[in-house]
Amino acid sequence: MFEIIEKLKLIKLLVKLISLGKLFKETGIFVSAQLAKKPTSSRYRVLDTIRRHPNISRVELATLTDFSRATVTGITQSLLDNHLIIETPSIDSNEGGRGRPRKMLDINSEAGFVLGIKLSLHQMSFSVTNFKGDVVHTMHLPFRGNQNYEVTLDIVEIGVQRCLKKAEIKQEKISGVCIGIPGYVSHETGMCHWSPIFTERDIPVAQLLQERLGVRVFIENDANLITLAEHWFGEGKDLSCFAVVTVEHGIGMGLVVDDDLYRGTNGIGPELGHSKVEIDGKPCRCGQLGCVEAYASDYAILREADVEFSLQAYNENPKAYHDTITKITEQARDGDVHLSSVFAEAGKRLGQAVANMIAILNPQAVIFTGDGMRAGDILTKPAIEEARRLKLSGDENETEFVTHVWGDEVWARGAAALTLQHIYAEPEEKQNTSAKATG
Repeated sequence: MFEIIEKLKLIKLLVKLISLGKLFKETGIFVSAQLAKKPTSSRYRVLDTIRRHPNISRVELATLTDFSRATVTGITQSLLDNHLIIETPSIDSNEGGRGRPRKMLDINSEAGFVLGIKLSLHQMSFSVTNFKGDVVHTMHLPFRGNQNYEVTLDIVEIGVQRCLKKAEIKQEKISGVCIGIPGYVSHETGMCHWSPIFTERDIPVAQLLQERLGVRVFIENDANLITLAEHWFGEGKDLSCFAVVTVEHGIGMGLVVDDDLYRGTNGIGPELGHSKVEIDGKPCRCGQLGCVEAYASDYAILREADVEFSLQAYNENPKAYHDTITKITEQARDGDVHLSSVFAEAGKRLGQAVANMIAILNPQAVIFTGDGMRAGDILTKPAIEEARRLKLSGDENETEFVTHVWGDEVWARGAAALTLQHIYAEPEEKQNTSAKATG
């Protein structure tokens, strides 16, 4: 009987480890993780390596990709023929005057363009990025969340047309569109199951927008987009395991594990904002009680600072409160005792949730970002102090805490990163590039 109980315990443990995607080398059991795996094609690896290491030689490229020189030569020649990369002479090439000048490789920034869209509760942001993921044009449209999805998509379509016109880029030059949405979003199916942006649930956003725009559309949780931006361009560029915590209208989280974005079952990913910091606590806009979002988000701070605040009114017209949270933040930073204590308590609650996350995942770093970073140290300092206070005793691995203040371009660069992952991996004949006419 004792042996049976022990075996059952072992099975339960294995099931938990399976969900985390561990590799048991001792037993030879391989367990797959629910990770958004990067493409593994040779073409993708070459293009991504060139992106990470601009002006790289073929010899260096072969070393970093672990491909033979012949393989690198074949792939790069195909990329050159299709105008996806460019070739430039090395500054120090042909030293001594012998041999042919060494040619360096770089991404052709004009090879294609990506349109990134971010939906938030007070505005829509539109950005065009080039084939490297650099932002070339950005614009914003006023918007009030909690709208009918058809009305929202009408505004998105208008915004796309205006953005492309101002950027002087024809729609046929766009290789893909990616839209970041707060809430429960499945990148795999293109469905938005719930978001404060829409009054409806289970909306096939990707399909509906693709039909309207005539170009392929990807959707993603907005926190995942900023996580990809951090991984490609920001504080997570040299990290293989880190978490991004976004603080603004809600609390979001993105997670990179073993150099890949973690999306969880059904492609939805982690929801730190709806982890509980108090049983039967304060009401969250998701309908449950005690979520950390109900204590540390913009609306949670507004609720504590203003006795006349109504969560229902906020859900119906969140844009109306945008200026208020900005004003309250400025007053707290200027020394208002009551408001400073509100932010300190919000930071402490956030730190409790982050401490729980660290205890489970043990990331190399936690990166705080989002509009809520307008508060600065009055929010992040108590959050970090609380997370460190709750650290497991005897844990010698110190998680690094980073605060990264981006502009709206971060979401666009994350959208570019996600879309370019797909484009880099595809055969040339599927490319919708714009540079072929300039060859």
